[in-house]
Amino acid sequence: MTGANKPRRTQRERKESTMARIVDATIESITEVGYGRTTIREICRRAEVSQGALLRHFPTRHDVIIAAAEEVSHRHAQGFAAKLAAVPAGADPIAAALVAVREGTRGPLNTVWHELVVAARTTPELADKLRPLMRHAYELTGELAATVPGYEALPPEVRQTLVTSVVHLFNGEALSRAIYPMPEIEEQRLRLLTGMLGAITGKPAS
Repeated sequence: MTGANKPRRTQRERKESTMARIVDATIESITEVGYGRTTIREICRRAEVSQGALLRHFPTRHDVIIAAAEEVSHRHAQGFAAKLAAVPAGADPIAAALVAVREGTRGPLNTVWHELVVAARTTPELADKLRPLMRHAYELTGELAATVPGYEALPPEVRQTLVTSVVHLFNGEALSRAIYPMPEIEEQRLRLLTGMLGAITGKPAS
């Protein structure tokens, strides 16, 4: 189809495209220069939009920051589901799930969450906006964990505790290894955790 015959985008399509560019630019900026330097001006520069255009869709800086966090959460979930779906037959599903969680916490997308959580500690407005989003992220994590073979063998009263503990452990590991990596201990930690969960679920690591 030639440019002359290409149908014009609707107003809604143009709006969604602009909002997606702004959110992508926000994620990119937080990842590369951090929360503090991700200003409205910086986001507009990266998205190639005017400040007025950004504020029409996101009235405040925190609104666009939260939209970026929501998108990161969505991409995380998609990535984890895709990795689980790609686990070959016969592989240890618990080990594969743990590796997927670890890779997710170490990825550049998760840097956005790390930046925002640290910033929220001293920014009450940001904390208030992040709280329901984080609650939803934990709920979604639990739903995804429930798809891992062996999850059903976990005692119901400790499922949420175990799943969130795994996420917290790997998030902490991802933060500390940026300054002081300990590869041998990290791999030993993964083997130990895989063995512990295998013992709890009755599916010893192969």
